[in-house]
Amino acid sequence: MSVSKKLFSINKVNNALEKHPFAFSCGAAFVLNFLIEMLSRRSFFGGFEALIFHPLMFAYNSFIISLTLSVTVLFRRRIFVISLVSLFWLACGVTNCVLLSFRTTPFSAVDLQILSSVLGVINVYLNGFEMFLIAAAAIAAVILMTVLYIKTPRTKGQIHYVKACSIIGAAICTAFAINSISIAAESDSSNFPNIADAYEDYGFVYCFSNSILDMGIEEPENYSAAEMSAAAAEIGNDRGMHAPDVQPNIIMVQLESFFDVNHVKNLSFSENPVPNFTWLKENYSSGYLTVPSIGAGTANTEFEVLTGISLDFFGASEYPYKTALKNSPCESICYDLADYGYSSHAVHNNDGTFYDRHLVYPQLGFDSFTSIEYMQDVEYNPLGWADDSALVPSITEALEATESRDFVFAVSVQPHGKYPAEMPEGSPEKIHISEKVPEMTDEQKTAFTYYVNQLYETDEFVGELISALENCGEPSVLVLYGDHLPNLELDETKLDNGSLVQTEYVMWSNYDLPIKDEDIAAYQLSAQVCEALGFGGGYVSSYNRNCRGDADYPSKMQDIGYDMLYGEQYAFGGYEATEMRMGVKDITVEYFSVKTNGNERSIYLYGNGFTEYSFVTLNGRKLETNFISSTVIAAHDAPQLENGDELAAGQAGGDGEILSFSNAAVIE
Repeated sequence: MSVSKKLFSINKVNNALEKHPFAFSCGAAFVLNFLIEMLSRRSFFGGFEALIFHPLMFAYNSFIISLTLSVTVLFRRRIFVISLVSLFWLACGVTNCVLLSFRTTPFSAVDLQILSSVLGVINVYLNGFEMFLIAAAAIAAVILMTVLYIKTPRTKGQIHYVKACSIIGAAICTAFAINSISIAAESDSSNFPNIADAYEDYGFVYCFSNSILDMGIEEPENYSAAEMSAAAAEIGNDRGMHAPDVQPNIIMVQLESFFDVNHVKNLSFSENPVPNFTWLKENYSSGYLTVPSIGAGTANTEFEVLTGISLDFFGASEYPYKTALKNSPCESICYDLADYGYSSHAVHNNDGTFYDRHLVYPQLGFDSFTSIEYMQDVEYNPLGWADDSALVPSITEALEATESRDFVFAVSVQPHGKYPAEMPEGSPEKIHISEKVPEMTDEQKTAFTYYVNQLYETDEFVGELISALENCGEPSVLVLYGDHLPNLELDETKLDNGSLVQTEYVMWSNYDLPIKDEDIAAYQLSAQVCEALGFGGGYVSSYNRNCRGDADYPSKMQDIGYDMLYGEQYAFGGYEATEMRMGVKDITVEYFSVKTNGNERSIYLYGNGFTEYSFVTLNGRKLETNFISSTVIAAHDAPQLENGDELAAGQAGGDGEILSFSNAAVIE
């Protein structure tokens, strides 16, 4: 096409945008929505499926897009603006399509909040070539938009700002009115029990937009000090009461992507992949655990278990770790047990900054947090996740760190996806799947085989942990549960329990406890444990124990959550964040030495507790560091030292954020 023809085509588009901006926006929105639904459903016919089977929601999704495109009437570079907004929606659609290749949960606004955490593990999900393609696409998009900004013509006619804003405002009000009426008529929803199904039923654009606007817990009707005080009096609070004769150490372990694969229909294994977990279910209290997510959302299951508050009351796809708990302490099992003299420790064989746990755990009452930065001799699986065996010494160290009884909350990571379509080199293959698996491709079988063998090693970790607790010399209770099912293309028809949101829990003890099998929700687990052991609890725990069958059970729990996290804390507040330490053992510097080799100067720090995440600091400035051993780290090509300079060791997460420092050695 000649330059003149190109300019003629561009001018035609610009003229159409100038004469019929809203009609143009509606047409472009229809096409964009069709493409987005095709990407969301990861099928060429996905757009037709959405249009044919969900026509009203397809129209509503297109209407939402057209609203965002209609802002072009307020600008003179209309081709550039409409291209920029269209690029945003297409980028969201492509991102959703990519994310669904390795997890079940679709793309939502919360993913932008947890982006800093994801960047540290992005190499697990995307290979170098895929990351190169993403970078190249981003650069190409920037270049394209720059060219469009420079080359496309400007609208010459008068812009009627008042009229345009009035039309856009009316359209926005219409959108909100339609949404409110539809929700009231239950034809769509702003609360999604199953996010993946919601995106299928209501469309990507509606659900994604809802995840931006819908955050936090809705304020109760007639919210006041009097109403909350009355609710608190009715619910009751027995923290520090009913102390049992035996006060054991309590260890809760949240097992990443763990579930008993023997529940998968028409699937057989060379041997039971989870023999320890099977034995525990047969001999101790156990049951199904309803969790708030599928294939992802570890931190949300964690939140429910620790606080006793349901995720149903928060915004769609919200992570309270990234919103409410950034600034507000929250009642938790840690605070409940502190009234009985317990110390609380968190343990996780992954980055301490992931999901901002290093900031959130103090809001939940933890006294210490041992993340992977503070673990020695950690081994890794072929995908780069830490082996769960690293948790055993860290848990026992936490139990030994205090004279008091301890609550230890551990989060494992080894069976985490993305699960490979080709078996990685060095992968264990002790467990084999039956040769003929119905409706399973070779790639799916490989992914499942990899997962099952990682599951087997996690089950071995469970056995090792039980042995350690049996020999600890103190009464101990161990609670194990899965955080969510793995993203392995499972559906309800493939599971004998018929649910994608159920994992299982078990409660082992090294002394006699009554056995009680019961199916519960994740937010009821801590209350269940405290009740079984004879402990009292705070408002949430007491309410979860005593009022499960009440008709107003959900609404009152919502009131508690709002007052505690978003309201004035009339009745359900009063907690203070702890001064949490990282690790249970001090990392210490005993002395240092400076060695020169020609023009190169090296500083060696000698001490205890160094790990591969340790680094040398000079006056608080991080130096390039080599890890040598748990007692020696070295900074090469170091600057000249002067009197008064301070040398110390620091620990930093995978994202480079500094978590703690050792004592300092002063140059004299």
